[in-house]
Amino acid sequence: MRAKRSKKYRKIMSNYAMTFAFREPYQVLLDSNFIRTCHSFHMPLQKYLDNTLHGESKLFITRCTLAKVMADFERTRPEGSRQKRPDFLPPPTEVPLRYCKHKDDQGEDVGEVEEARCLLDLLAGQPHGNEQPKNKQHYILATADVDDKERRRKGFIDVRERARMIPGVPIVYVKRSVMILEELSGTSEGVKRRGEKEKFAEGLVGLDRKRKRGDGDDSEDELDELAQELENEGAGVKSRGTKRAKGPNPLSVKKKKTKTATEGSGKDGHGEGQTKRRRRKHGVKRDQEQGQDGPVATVATVTTEA
Repeated sequence: MRAKRSKKYRKIMSNYAMTFAFREPYQVLLDSNFIRTCHSFHMPLQKYLDNTLHGESKLFITRCTLAKVMADFERTRPEGSRQKRPDFLPPPTEVPLRYCKHKDDQGEDVGEVEEARCLLDLLAGQPHGNEQPKNKQHYILATADVDDKERRRKGFIDVRERARMIPGVPIVYVKRSVMILEELSGTSEGVKRRGEKEKFAEGLVGLDRKRKRGDGDDSEDELDELAQELENEGAGVKSRGTKRAKGPNPLSVKKKKTKTATEGSGKDGHGEGQTKRRRRKHGVKRDQEQGQDGPVATVATVTTEA
């Protein structure tokens, strides 16, 4: 799995965990098309589902799905064959059986039903009347595309299309030997946004309660006085996060140059005098300097501290 797709799938499952309380190990319901397609592409079920969902998962198959698989196998099995199970059906140790119970409108048990209805009943929780369907058991649907012949069959039910109408149902399907996790459906996205709005509204109510803790007009007057005092005192207080420059950057400042100066001439020739800039005379002979009147001024270098 590519890194970009893996990051996307991790984000989708985190949204299901925060909004609909999905936890590991995930319960995955497999339909017959998904099992058959994975077997044809040599895709190990447990490994691929764990990588797609980014977590540990438990695989289940319902009684109705098992009955459909065995019925198709008996119809297509060659005569004289001793094979009792199809090759694509995993053993019960890998994919255990999930108990399913279906009732009619009168509340009576009807036994085994069509595979699509069985999966939808488990995903929706068998709502009664106008009750909103909810995925209370946190099931994940694993399915695959069916052929055109099956779609043209009378009474065909698209499980994936119906499952999108139930909030909080992750859907995994196989397409061209790639296992894909669908994004949140429109129904699930609507539930997520409503929950975020409710939390935001609760936060605003909490702020209003903190702001109006007192009763009557006295509390409001006290709050106004405190706000005025804070405004008057906050003139010299630095705002949080602002920084003022304390001085120039030392790396951008030019270094001071060393200056030279001459000491003033005293009686002994070494007295302190006014500092002067040292000037060099070119072409003056030493004997002319010694013949000058008065003592010779000594030259000293004065280094100013930087």
